[in-house]
Amino acid sequence: MTIEEGTLQLLGAQQFFDKEGTGYESWGRVTVLQIALRMNDTEFLMTNVEKTVAQLTKDDIHVVSKPDHLFQQIFSKRKKVNVILVTSQQYASQVKEEIPAILDDQAQLLGVTVRISNPREIAFGLKGRFATILSDGKSVCIGSSIDDAYVAAQLLEKTSKVFLEAKYLGGAKPINKIEAWFMQQYYLLKYSKEAVKNK
Repeated sequence: MTIEEGTLQLLGAQQFFDKEGTGYESWGRVTVLQIALRMNDTEFLMTNVEKTVAQLTKDDIHVVSKPDHLFQQIFSKRKKVNVILVTSQQYASQVKEEIPAILDDQAQLLGVTVRISNPREIAFGLKGRFATILSDGKSVCIGSSIDDAYVAAQLLEKTSKVFLEAKYLGGAKPINKIEAWFMQQYYLLKYSKEAVKNK
């Protein structure tokens, strides 16, 4: 992917979020604050956090090539991850403790738990997972594409809503961690085979 192609993807992201988000409205509100898009092993595009995604112009999208940058550390550790979303979420922002696997699709797509992470330890919070909630109320969701990362963000919101509502009613019964791990591995294996088949 060239810088020009990546820039066009980022400039069209809000239109994509608006279109796809209508199907998730009952789950809660998800607002994407910042996007990082991998270009290669050492560079990624990053949007200006001071602007909303809808306000972005070409001047608000920058090439970053700092090996010590937090996003680059995530990309380096997760070779199949090409997109990082920083989000503000209605229900996820209210969660203050690790969420166990309480939904099948959560276990398959997000991982065996959703961790609460210190903003400086996001890479650890995402280890073996595709979303983490930050202690400041924001969330970080990742995926192989903008589409996948956005699905992870929406699923995080659904999971957070169910977790909070179940807690009010006495708590949700979690899926066994080993079963949740197998569910995720099966999903990832099946997903990777489908991706190869559809090329």
